Amino acid sequence: MRPSLREILADTHIAAVAIAVLLLWTLDGAFHALWGPLSSVAGFVFTGVVILDIPYFSPVLSRADRLIVVTTLLYLSSAVISLSAAWLLSRWVFGVGPLCSLSAYRTRLTRRSHV
Repeated sequence: MRPSLREILADTHIAAVAIAVLLLWTLDGAFHALWGPLSSVAGFVFTGVVILDIPYFSPVLSRADRLIVVTTLLYLSSAVISLSAAWLLSRWVFGVGPLCSLSAYRTRLTRRSHV
């Protein structure tokens, strides 16, 4: 009897590597999503400290601000999609979440003798 795709993925390193890559993409997307707004906030605070007053800001979003918002939303959606894919793959192959499956796979990997 031929093994199913799920059994093949569980027996090889493919599923664990795919889950790890998807989690790295999640971290990358979250980092890029937060970089734009946090750099704007840091610039605002730094300017406020330097001039010892509240800096001027326009209540209307400029083109640059709208671009930051759109970029942030795109990166956040990418991070959510990657996290969802890692979660679905991990639940389908191993039956647990991605972090639990990777930690269990790590202990399984260290018990093997690769001789």
